[in-house]
Amino acid sequence: MIVDALGHNEENPNNEQINNVEEEPNDEAKNFLELLKAADSPLCEGSKVSVLEMASRIISLKCEYNLPHRCVDGFASLLNDVIPNINQMTTTFYDTKKVLKGLQLPHEKIHACRNGCMLFWKGDAHLISVVYVSVIAIKKTPKGKLIPEKVLTYFPIKLRLQRLYATKNISEKMTWHAKKPRVPGTMEHPSDSEAWKHFDTTFPDFASETRNVRLGLCTDGFSPFGKFGGQYSCWPVILTPYNLPPSMCMKKPFMFLSLLVPGPKNPKGNLDVYMQPLIEELKQLWEIGAMTYDISQKQNFMLRAALLWTVSDFPAYGMLSGWATAGKKACPYCMEETKAFWLDNGNKVSWFDCHRKFLPHDHPFRKNKTAFRKNKVENGMAPAMMSGDDMWQCVKDLPKATDGPEALKILKKAKKGWFKQSSFWELPYWKDLLIRHNLDVMHIEKNFFDQLIHTVMDVKGQTSDNVSARKDLKCLCKRRQLELTYDERGNEIMPKAPFALDKAQRKVLCEWVRDLKFPDGYASDLSRCVDLRTSRLFGMKSHDCHVFMERLLPVALKELLPSHVWKAITEISQFFRDLLHPLSKSMIWIVWIKI
Repeated sequence: MIVDALGHNEENPNNEQINNVEEEPNDEAKNFLELLKAADSPLCEGSKVSVLEMASRIISLKCEYNLPHRCVDGFASLLNDVIPNINQMTTTFYDTKKVLKGLQLPHEKIHACRNGCMLFWKGDAHLISVVYVSVIAIKKTPKGKLIPEKVLTYFPIKLRLQRLYATKNISEKMTWHAKKPRVPGTMEHPSDSEAWKHFDTTFPDFASETRNVRLGLCTDGFSPFGKFGGQYSCWPVILTPYNLPPSMCMKKPFMFLSLLVPGPKNPKGNLDVYMQPLIEELKQLWEIGAMTYDISQKQNFMLRAALLWTVSDFPAYGMLSGWATAGKKACPYCMEETKAFWLDNGNKVSWFDCHRKFLPHDHPFRKNKTAFRKNKVENGMAPAMMSGDDMWQCVKDLPKATDGPEALKILKKAKKGWFKQSSFWELPYWKDLLIRHNLDVMHIEKNFFDQLIHTVMDVKGQTSDNVSARKDLKCLCKRRQLELTYDERGNEIMPKAPFALDKAQRKVLCEWVRDLKFPDGYASDLSRCVDLRTSRLFGMKSHDCHVFMERLLPVALKELLPSHVWKAITEISQFFRDLLHPLSKSMIWIVWIKI
């Protein structure tokens, strides 16, 4: 009606004057904004610090340094005596918490079965009182007190997303992905990816509202007690909004802890049981949405959210996707068409020479009978990529981890291929995604580097070059110079490999690493990872391995290894550098896989 009355404005074809009409905040947002306004009053006359800021900093110090309540009471009382008498400074920890009470985001504690087979949640909450269930749900402390066997901590995501739009400088950045100009052919942000563009094309109603949130999910095991406590592993599930620019996207304030799955052991296939509250909320945010106030545009809008993909290491990928990551069918790309084989002496599965089928059909490596497996020519082709509908047909009849004890028995027996229907398939848009799961490249890079450096430095018990490997090599490859020899008594002798350093070379390498100096913030102190007594490297963190693999490895081994070996290792280093460098400014380093 307004367009018909006023006519079409050529200078403003989108009629932005209509969309920029200011609105009153909804009731929930109004309460929050009023709380901020009231708490923004100065601590005392002439003070630059507000009551809210002082309370938040006191609570932050308590959490960071684990201060007892009485210490906080004394600290607040001391400040109250120092500043002028007419002030709004709290005097106790209890009063300080009351100032921040309205800012707190809720969390929910959900009792879980000891075996991880069910949650006492929603319709099953009453079962906690049933006698036969209590045996696996409740335990008794040494003092005789009854406590839950396991507790899942759930942090709802909806209010955290709404809070992003309640802060002006952040809400303005939540549409960065749609407004920022791009350089063609570059990958600066997930919005540059084919997966993002495919999602926008498939769901144009969702993409039309640029304030709708795209999420990424990641999870991994975490040992809170490190090496000094008991063997306990919990599993945090973290969500990240990808609307924000790369400089903000993976910062700590925007990594939302959604679930804290209790230990003490790996949940394995039962991870879906603990994911139920999150999946339920993601479905609501997609189908219904949440009324949200955008303070930057001063408008209310219906916020919707979608989970674009997950990011994890390879074992966690199996837990999330439902494809077993062990055995001959572990490769999620080759799947049933794998050419993996069993090593009779190494007693493990090998994927050696399974990559040649991905090369162009006329590549010379395909007909090479000596550099790979002996006397073998590769004429096969790479497996075809499965669509989401084809994949759904594979998993639609599989049991779910949430189906109960009978389903768990099936899950435990399944060892190869698909072993469950992942809970992510409950999301209405999951089968329409171009990418569902990603692998963390830096995690893979660390594992690869550890194996490579241990083999080059010939670390006993950790090198890949051992007697069993040499026996399998004789059966599979044409490398006579590396085959085992025997002395007069019949003892096995391993010829020195050209890629292995001797004792003197290992010492030179360790001393070189010990004396390295880096610019501030570039890398950690690698001298702490050097053991000169045994001439080996140990305890390198993920970022240390990243720096060493891509920048230091070619320099470190230049004068220590033969030229042909050094060139091969340098090409591997260059491969990781080329793979990660274009994405170094984005929020995370990930690699696409088939499922």
